[in-house]
Amino acid sequence: MSCLLSAFLFSEKMEQRIKDLIEISRFYGNNPGYIIAGGGNTSFKNEEKLWIKASGSSLAVIDENGFVCLSRKELKKISEKTYSENSSEREAEVKADLHNAILYPENKRPSVETSLHEIITFPFVVHTHPTLVNALMCSNNAREMTLRLFGEEVLFVEYTDPGYVLFKKVETEIIKYRKTRGKEPSVIFLQNHGVFVGANSIAEIKTIYEGIEGKLRRCISRPLPSAEELPTEKGAGYLSEMLEKSFGVDPSGVLFTANELVLSFVKNSETFAKISKPFTPDDIVYCKSNYAFSPSGLGEMESVIKNFKSRCGYLPKVIAVQGEGLLVVEESLKSAKTVQEVFQNMMKVSFLSEDFGGPHFMTQRQIDFIDNWEVENYRRQVSKQ
Repeated sequence: MSCLLSAFLFSEKMEQRIKDLIEISRFYGNNPGYIIAGGGNTSFKNEEKLWIKASGSSLAVIDENGFVCLSRKELKKISEKTYSENSSEREAEVKADLHNAILYPENKRPSVETSLHEIITFPFVVHTHPTLVNALMCSNNAREMTLRLFGEEVLFVEYTDPGYVLFKKVETEIIKYRKTRGKEPSVIFLQNHGVFVGANSIAEIKTIYEGIEGKLRRCISRPLPSAEELPTEKGAGYLSEMLEKSFGVDPSGVLFTANELVLSFVKNSETFAKISKPFTPDDIVYCKSNYAFSPSGLGEMESVIKNFKSRCGYLPKVIAVQGEGLLVVEESLKSAKTVQEVFQNMMKVSFLSEDFGGPHFMTQRQIDFIDNWEVENYRRQVSKQ
């Protein structure tokens, strides 16, 4: 075979692999049961290069321009290198090395989980935050139930701060798995985070995800309350004037939701407590880490918001109104819809987690790390654009 023909066939094969990557990205990106907002990431790698979703990009509409291509040789240096023990300095050093590994385009930032995709040896890797999976991962019995349902064929990794620390933790667990099982793990569950699935083809990726979902569905004892909007006399319009006058809020970024799912969590302070803290880093990225509760309905809203701002230093994005619904306050209608979607997914996770021992929130230390992490602030801004 001539060198020219060989090069042509290689190029044609690579083009198909990138098309496969786009296809599988959109497949899960357009399924709210797997991906909410700009969450999740996908990748494909050959011996020399790795293509991964750019930070903040949406899998639902991604094309070849939504990925960053990196040198695997340079990425391997991150695994071998010793970084500062100071968390801020370490993350800055890792970010610089990640940037140095970029082949193209240089104006986009690769996913913070790029190194995780690198150490999973399968060509295709799809990382998502499925509602069903996180009902298990964000539950009190996550480890025990994972072992009972999936056995030792999968990896379960306890919650670890995202970034370099998580990468090294997963790397250590993968090495242990290889030694004991003599193969690569195709499924890695991350507590209060989501799941990584690796395979040789996108067809295998789908089959593995279907198997995970099937096992989890058989554990669910109650159907989710409906998220279909219910008619309400009061809503965002009722509050827009007050929010604009007292807090300078753009009325176009105010949404009010009332449905069976929401109402089941805003009955009283006890039901609200089950969704009063974030479950995952994505919850913080889009909804912040504190949520307001108005026990006196819409009438006392101004006072509730003032007290919240005084305590937290910022306006609440989410306000649960006892017995009436959920109020979302954002910069724009688009951003408000994203917050609404993410918070209602938190409600679904909390509801379904009851079959796995009840909801398990992130700790305050874990929350503070995400709140102050430059990487997530960057992703938040890109996703808004």
